[in-house]
Amino acid sequence: MRRTSISLTALAAAACLALAGCSGSSSSSASKSAASETPVPAATDPVDCSSLTIDSDSESLPTIGGDAGTQPTVSWKKDAQTPKNLTVKTLTQGTGTEIDADGVVKANYAGWQWDGSDPFDSSFKSGAPVTFPLGNVIQGWKCGLAGHHVGDRVLMSIPPELAYGNKAAQDAQATQAGGAQRQQNPAGTLVFVVEIVDGVSGKISGASATATMEGEEAVSQRGMAVSGELGQPATISIGADAAQPTQSEVIVLARGTGPAITGTSTAVMNIAGNYWDGSQPSNTWEQHAAETINMAQAQQSVPGLIGVPEGSRVVVLLPPTQAVGQQPGAPASAFVMDIEKVL
Repeated sequence: MRRTSISLTALAAAACLALAGCSGSSSSSASKSAASETPVPAATDPVDCSSLTIDSDSESLPTIGGDAGTQPTVSWKKDAQTPKNLTVKTLTQGTGTEIDADGVVKANYAGWQWDGSDPFDSSFKSGAPVTFPLGNVIQGWKCGLAGHHVGDRVLMSIPPELAYGNKAAQDAQATQAGGAQRQQNPAGTLVFVVEIVDGVSGKISGASATATMEGEEAVSQRGMAVSGELGQPATISIGADAAQPTQSEVIVLARGTGPAITGTSTAVMNIAGNYWDGSQPSNTWEQHAAETINMAQAQQSVPGLIGVPEGSRVVVLLPPTQAVGQQPGAPASAFVMDIEKVL
């Protein structure tokens, strides 16, 4: 599974942007009747990017204006047909880290429905880039950005099946759902300009290799045992007599020297842990897909992570959580985390 545990999921924030499923304004093309349109639903299962035909350019692509770092403009070509395949054109070549399909990206972006006049979403207008795992976004983003580098500026045309489906499919889904809630995701072919500001590979590991040990005694006193050399995969064991935490606890087992986590950081971590009763072991080192924690949402749950530097290994203990509405509660849990990157 992609997430490490029910408890930690509450800390790992998925960016709410058009990429993952947010509402947006409709363009004239989206408001047209879908009566004669064959439904094209969005992919519901992860796509194997290597199985896709991904084009590097198309005569149909719009012309993009504006400087890097500013809100781009789009000029559509008259009567241009939407590209059939996922099309990803590199506008500016970067030289930074290569991002894989399991990676984490910090990016500015703007998105339009095909032939639309106004963007349905834009981080440029909101004033700050957004950080997100490629595993949490629409398939066109995942496959379109995989293999690109930090510093790249790309233009993507994403067909409906790799985005949110076309309007006919969305209307059919709304009808099946009783028509009570109208689908608000942008329909049809979508076009994005994306500037990759920062990012890491999902297979990132080893940042704690040069950390300085300092918390062995505190971890031992808490009834925990951590195995695994610094910079290598780790596991944590909960002693039979270890008292469950009544509030979140963060113990710095080994301190790194990189940038410190702040209240607005996104931390990329490898994590291993379990519920106190041992019922749900998890380990991102084994999954080869590091986890992300958005501190803007997680700092109330784990304030002790604030100020911990990149490259550190920490032990995090979380108290039991109560059920809220239909959200089930969870037992206490313990994790060992390597802070691989602070974005």
